[in-house]
Amino acid sequence: MGVWLNKDDYVRDLKRVILCFLIVSMAIFVGTDQDFYSLLGVSKTASSREIRQAFKKLALKLHPDKNPNNPNAHSEFLKINRAYEVLKDEDLRKKYDKYGEKGLADNQEGGQYESWNYYRYDFGIYDDDPEIITLDRREFDAAVNSGELWFVNFYSPGCSHCHDLAPTWRDFAKEVDGLLRIGAVNCGDDRMLCRMKGVNSYPSLFIFRSGMAAVKYHGDRSKESLVSFAMQHVRSTVTELWTGNFVNAIQTAFAAGIGWLITFCSKGGDCLTSQTRLRLSGMLDGLVNVGWMDCATQDSLCTSLDITTSTTAYFPPGATLNNKEKSNILLLHQ
Repeated sequence: MGVWLNKDDYVRDLKRVILCFLIVSMAIFVGTDQDFYSLLGVSKTASSREIRQAFKKLALKLHPDKNPNNPNAHSEFLKINRAYEVLKDEDLRKKYDKYGEKGLADNQEGGQYESWNYYRYDFGIYDDDPEIITLDRREFDAAVNSGELWFVNFYSPGCSHCHDLAPTWRDFAKEVDGLLRIGAVNCGDDRMLCRMKGVNSYPSLFIFRSGMAAVKYHGDRSKESLVSFAMQHVRSTVTELWTGNFVNAIQTAFAAGIGWLITFCSKGGDCLTSQTRLRLSGMLDGLVNVGWMDCATQDSLCTSLDITTSTTAYFPPGATLNNKEKSNILLLHQ
């Protein structure tokens, strides 16, 4: 025999059913709408480099080209590709952080992606090089207006000459590390920035420093030529020391709390090259003065300092220059 419910009981039970349905539906919805940062496995404070590195790692693993037997590979890859396309863009990332995916209603791109080979060989080619900073539009202006000297490589991922330059650019960056900042801009990702900077061929190399016009490099792309060009723009001073200026130069620096690094060039031993002196001066700017002395013409002065062969010495502030009291002078190279 059936049980008849009065109207109030019926309405109450109906409300419970509807509520349960809504709770289950929301749980399913929330579970399938994964956060973009979580999809890439990065924090919400991740840098552009960290986002690119995380996406590349996932792209190489999940790309449909590498997963032909996974019927969901395409849709799964579209999700991480969409997350990357949003988070790599400064404006879209801000919208997403503030409004979630609702704020991206007018930006629904991300339905296409590159081949696996592209992500393996062309994507983020300098992201694993700590001496080279890959700059996006947001980071670029802050970098070149920081007061530091920047040498920037504007490249395109599909440019064969850009890939030919990459090993040299890496070696060059290591060679000048500490003297100036080395950057790279992917014009495939930041076309507007590259157009604004007058880049119309790849690779294009420019020197930037706040307050001065950008200088384009036109020489050959050997490491030696790049170093020579960069050193022309590094603020460094190497003082040639001789009898007429030695004591005054040393004492003036000591009074300011600055020591001297001096290479003495004589017949025997190795004297630091002029290029090395300039590099040291640039790296130690404001900390230590760098100088050199030609003992062939300053024989008596070198003899008074007990210098008999080519050597490099550090004179800390207050060091005694007397030949008999040189215990606080550090001989670095002899």
